[in-house]
Amino acid sequence: MALAVTHVILTIVILDIFRHYVWGRHKFPRYLLVIGGVAGLFPDIDIPLTWIYKFLTGTGISLHGTFTHSLFFPLLFLIIGAVLHYNKNIKWAGICYIIAFGWFSHLTLDCLYGGYKDFLWPLFVVNFCPQWGIGQHATSIDAIILVAWLVHEEIHNKIKDYM
Repeated sequence: MALAVTHVILTIVILDIFRHYVWGRHKFPRYLLVIGGVAGLFPDIDIPLTWIYKFLTGTGISLHGTFTHSLFFPLLFLIIGAVLHYNKNIKWAGICYIIAFGWFSHLTLDCLYGGYKDFLWPLFVVNFCPQWGIGQHATSIDAIILVAWLVHEEIHNKIKDYM
């Protein structure tokens, strides 16, 4: 499983690359990067929910990797975004699209790390993710992503966007 920092940083890096090279800074404000980064953590809301559930029930059941790690939620946000877009509410449609992307990036990372997720909940439970064993390098991967992004920003003189 990828570390929380990886879920946030990689989502922000990918969105920032699209911001710089595809959409432009004026069409893609920085607050969307923040929303995307936070959305990259949304599926792990089941961790504190597990703590609460265990406290209230006294059971050892873990909810992590279940319903919040499903493709259902990114699809739901895509649909909501499309409806909002159709109704000309472009700002909130964009926010929904960014949340869908962040959520989907979390699921993709967990799968790449050899996840155990219920991607197709509530239809059925299936795990089709490979077991590559890269989880033991999670901290190194975080550092590489962060340093590569910072070097990219400095080389292209875009680091000033964040100052």
